[in-house]
Amino acid sequence: MENGLHKTKQQLIQATSDLMDEVALEEINAAMVLERAGASKSSMYHFFEDFSDLLEATFLYRFGETVRISIYVIEKIIKNSTTKDEFFFALDRLTATTQARENESIRFMRARKLARSERSANFRSSLGELQQQLTDALTLAFAQAQEKGFLNKSFEARTGAVFIQAYTLGRIVDDITTTHMNDADWEKLIGRIAREVLG
Repeated sequence: MENGLHKTKQQLIQATSDLMDEVALEEINAAMVLERAGASKSSMYHFFEDFSDLLEATFLYRFGETVRISIYVIEKIIKNSTTKDEFFFALDRLTATTQARENESIRFMRARKLARSERSANFRSSLGELQQQLTDALTLAFAQAQEKGFLNKSFEARTGAVFIQAYTLGRIVDDITTTHMNDADWEKLIGRIAREVLG
């Protein structure tokens, strides 16, 4: 984690993030984090108001990483695609990854962050800034795709940027059901909408 943070603060956030990958969020407590980070309780309270503040900082760190990766991937698709077919083929592969059933934990974590922002004004503001970065980058990417003739101009680029994020997160409604839809059919529907409505 190279981001200009104090080493101990980095260790606390990284330890919390690692634990989030290993156990349920509700099971994580301050003692577990301090043991993993090799830090003292006083050091945690030096950098964070309380354990909840540390959790929020970790949420922001993890989402920030997601934002950076998402921006890199979509910019690479736009840059490397020379034809409309290449563009949509690359989107199909991206869809298969983001919509994969085994990635449901990513969708659940995203939903937790959004839910937490409802009751924490500071967290909502910080999360909103990162979300704005992602939407702005996707908006620019959509605009570039429109200029290259890959996407039509009948909708605003920002609308498309929000749409693609909405259906990605929206997959969670099927994650929690006992009877699941056909994954291939879902990906096929997204591809069809992309080509026939956005393309």
